[in-house]
Amino acid sequence: MSDDVLENIMKRFDVNQDVTLEFKELCGFTFVFKKKVITFRDYISAEIKPLGIIYDENGEYYFAPLYRSVNLNRVVKEYMENY
Repeated sequence: MSDDVLENIMKRFDVNQDVTLEFKELCGFTFVFKKKVITFRDYISAEIKPLGIIYDENGEYYFAPLYRSVNLNRVVKEYMENY
């Protein structure tokens, strides 16, 4: 129920939230960032948070997350779609 309430509040006050994952390659490593942009009327809030590092070792890819709460399935899915 709390998701419905939050969704209704966001629609009522014209709040838009855009969350994307970005991948940046540097020195053989791929750094994973979560970019969140929230707009409310004329107010813009942005957050860029590092999530982890993807690296290649002996032909296999590994993901080293910086936090336990990282959605591993989403990171793998978006990485496979883009690279």
